[in-house]
Amino acid sequence: MPVDDALPAGHDGAVLLVDAEPSDDLLAALADALPRVEALVLWVPGWDVATAADALARHGFEHGSVSGVDMPTPGVLSVLTTAEARAEAHAAALAERERDFRALAIMPAYNEGDVIGAAIGALVAEGVDVYLLDHRSTDDTVAAARPWLGRGLVRVERFPDESGPGFDERNAHEMVWRDILRRVEQVSGEVEADWYLFVNADEFREAPWPGVTLGDGLREVDELGYSAVNFELVNFRPTAEDRFVPGTDVRDALRFYEEPGAYDLLQVKAWKRHPGGPVNLAHHGGHDVLFEGKRVFPVPFLLRHYPIRSAEHGRRKVIAERLGRFAAEERAGGWHVQYDHYGDDSDYLHDRADLTEWNGDAFRAAVLARTTRQLTLLATAAGRDLGADEATVEGLGGWLERRGHGPTGGPEIARLQQHMLSRVPGGPDLEAAASDLGRVVEAQARVRGQMEAVRTLGEASDARRAAA
Repeated sequence: MPVDDALPAGHDGAVLLVDAEPSDDLLAALADALPRVEALVLWVPGWDVATAADALARHGFEHGSVSGVDMPTPGVLSVLTTAEARAEAHAAALAERERDFRALAIMPAYNEGDVIGAAIGALVAEGVDVYLLDHRSTDDTVAAARPWLGRGLVRVERFPDESGPGFDERNAHEMVWRDILRRVEQVSGEVEADWYLFVNADEFREAPWPGVTLGDGLREVDELGYSAVNFELVNFRPTAEDRFVPGTDVRDALRFYEEPGAYDLLQVKAWKRHPGGPVNLAHHGGHDVLFEGKRVFPVPFLLRHYPIRSAEHGRRKVIAERLGRFAAEERAGGWHVQYDHYGDDSDYLHDRADLTEWNGDAFRAAVLARTTRQLTLLATAAGRDLGADEATVEGLGGWLERRGHGPTGGPEIARLQQHMLSRVPGGPDLEAAASDLGRVVEAQARVRGQMEAVRTLGEASDARRAAA
């Protein structure tokens, strides 16, 4: 969460980022907030280590790192927390080699100022850049988004005013969803990235594996040879007990959800850059991206959706800002039905007894367990024994190349296999490639129940690491 002249609202539990010289008043406020946040990252161009250490000591910061850096300009990078181990973990994450992979979320928005700051911040924290298409919002949507410009938000484009030719003036006062989707398609062909996501400002996306960011999860999907991702969506609902404060993180306030309607089950909204040009989102109303050769990853990612945040918000959004703006021909064609069950006298509140309380670990475990059973069922129905399948030189070589190890044929794989069982360390590149090959061999051994092979691999890897 970026910090300018003062602490932003809803900063509890966040990683705070200061990227300019802080005043003494701001440092004092940050020191007071430190016990309630995950970490403070302080990047000050022009400072040296002695200046930073003196300023931090005056305000009682004790745990963390202070490092001089030369890029992008000379300055100081500090990672501060209330516990030394946590500070070291954050510093190590920042020091990791930058990976040659970029995911870009394209986010259309209309009057989502109460949540968009947290939504953009969550994507940036997950390793994903954001391109905002603001559809002439009349609230503070743009103002709430602007603090993220240059910090993960790459552009705020006013739609249709700044979107180029082909979007008539009707878009100024109507929500013509096909035109918005067409602009999303265009952006995915104009802005360079490895993967793209179509997201709304009231959504939060996550990888299905604990401890893995959305960006790293998409990179792993890419390395496995897939080109699209489906999302498991759940809708979070406001209840009489909830109190959401606009500008804070809605995930903290709304904790109860329900399963999606039939119209929301299809959520293939992340895709690999397509060499043939822009993809087709409009055909399925933005629910399923279409392009030649699409391979959908079999494990869905997570999508937490917060369409209505309170009774007052529901009345304003549904009646004034959505139903009256949807294009008539799209409504007639069966689109935009998600609010049809609300009447003029609806209070938009739900009973917690009819909902499920969110538990991220349990939800992930259920998704992964269900997917595992489905994949083994499909393998059985196809007459395949996953344990009997042998990895091929072509398959291994392709995966290792996507992992960044360069062209890898039979002789190179044989050398890696030999080193994988060795207890003598090699160079960084050799160790990285052998480790990746070891992941495949271990997976095969576990599926086959060959735990002695798993133990042998682990002991060899531990010995090389200890001797390095």
